[in-house]
Amino acid sequence: MRVRKKASGRLYYYYQRYRQTDREWPPLTLPRDTNDPEFWRRCRQCAELDAARLNGEWKWSWLGKGDRRHDLPDPALAGLSVFWGAVDAAEKADRTAQNQVDKTFGALAEEYMAHTKFTGLADQTKDNYGRHLKTIIQTWGNDRVAALTTADAQKAIDSYQSTPSSGIYFRAVLSRLIGFGIPRGYSPTNVAEATEKIEYESDPHEPWPSWAFELFFEHARVGMHLPVYSALYTGQRSGDVIGMLRPIAAANAIALKTQKTGADTFIPIHSEYREVLAATHVEHPRLHLREDGEPWTVAGYRTAWQREMTSTNAKGRPTLASPAKQAAMQRIRDAGLVFHGLRKNAVNMLLEAGCTEAEVAAIVEMSEQMVRHYSRDVNKRRLARNAMKKLEAGWEETRRNLLGSTPTIKR
Repeated sequence: MRVRKKASGRLYYYYQRYRQTDREWPPLTLPRDTNDPEFWRRCRQCAELDAARLNGEWKWSWLGKGDRRHDLPDPALAGLSVFWGAVDAAEKADRTAQNQVDKTFGALAEEYMAHTKFTGLADQTKDNYGRHLKTIIQTWGNDRVAALTTADAQKAIDSYQSTPSSGIYFRAVLSRLIGFGIPRGYSPTNVAEATEKIEYESDPHEPWPSWAFELFFEHARVGMHLPVYSALYTGQRSGDVIGMLRPIAAANAIALKTQKTGADTFIPIHSEYREVLAATHVEHPRLHLREDGEPWTVAGYRTAWQREMTSTNAKGRPTLASPAKQAAMQRIRDAGLVFHGLRKNAVNMLLEAGCTEAEVAAIVEMSEQMVRHYSRDVNKRRLARNAMKKLEAGWEETRRNLLGSTPTIKR
């Protein structure tokens, strides 16, 4: 590296190999700020450059690992910005090629995300997987998959102790990624399978009691009401609710493809829900609209929900909500009630009506196991009522066997 001082006193840095010899390279200007990480990156890259003069023209290249040579444009003709951009691209391409040779996590993740095993997932699932794949790349991107030990994987999983549900998801993604790489030569075994599962039992979201509905519909923005009704009567997730299309007046059901599972779902329209739809009818293909007539987006509705519940805007500043509204929303929030809890309301209503778990699962697009998980309290109450009915039906015989001829207590 050379330094040139201008008459103004300003320093200019440049790189020139074989200076004052018959092999002298043309000088390459470097960034001016030595405190900028780009300056030192360019200095490092200069050591991996090669140039030769052929037939009066300079031929430039960047040398990667394994004697890989990447051709570069002449900086005198293409300009420095184009030249350094080509160096960055060559370095990235060489790293990708080396990762393929070394069978690193970075290469495996790239191959997995290009495969139908990933691209075929529902959009929401891909987003969730993507977050954990990004973490895996940041943590082990340049490391060989086969070099990962069970202890290394366990240490990463243990870092999620404060957020166990995320840890469970991370472990599942890591295991699936390594499993994908086994038949493709990245690793002989799946070390993630030998790790400990995080002990965690998630409590289903609380269903909304009647007082919460009364407070919400009294104080929340009118444009936020219909999605709550739709969630209650269809049992769908917020992303699927907000994206619903308005059914035609003669429709008997709402049909949609769920974002999380990609499954086609058929939801018969309840008579009371039909009245709600009729009362809120607007000529628009989308069902859920803001007060200005524009359709809600999922992100927009969630932002509005947070604003309503906390009485603060996106910048954390207080809104002009009345004291009564603030108190009402505070009570809902303190009770731990969230939009997703409406899904449990829907499950509970169906079970209370005597629907089987399979019937409930068909409407709310949920596994029967998850229905049971969501409805433990309802099932207990239903079992208790059924048990008491059976006891009442066979009470005379049961009483004789238990109490004999002992008379009934008289007052």
